[in-house]
Amino acid sequence: MTTRAELEAALAKADAGWRKARDELNQAQADRDKTNAGWDKVVSDRRKADADRRKPGAVWDGRFADRRKADTDRRKAELALDALAKAVADRDKAYSDRRKAQADWTDAEARLNSATSARDRAIAALEAMKRAQGR
Repeated sequence: MTTRAELEAALAKADAGWRKARDELNQAQADRDKTNAGWDKVVSDRRKADADRRKPGAVWDGRFADRRKADTDRRKAELALDALAKAVADRDKAYSDRRKAQADWTDAEARLNSATSARDRAIAALEAMKRAQGR
């Protein structure tokens, strides 16, 4: 049979684990909020960018420069393609960061649930011992 001191030590350990898991969950929530804000910024920036294909009057609406003429400037289309490639890469990174933050939050939530159940078991065992000693 376990002693009261052992149960109190187990409760203190479980309570410390619960606090740590709760702090980790709060940090994961903050990270998730930050990455969601980053995602929103990427989406907003994409809609404002000149490389957006849906934007009227963008480089995509015009004809491509004639290569046969020496004085044509083909850099405008190349810059737009570069901007589009950068926007796609930024969106992909933001999506990856967002997915990772969600996974980290889910793991932190699972650890908190586990710590909560361990703490509740320790409290129940200590309460049972107190009731048994009170008789």
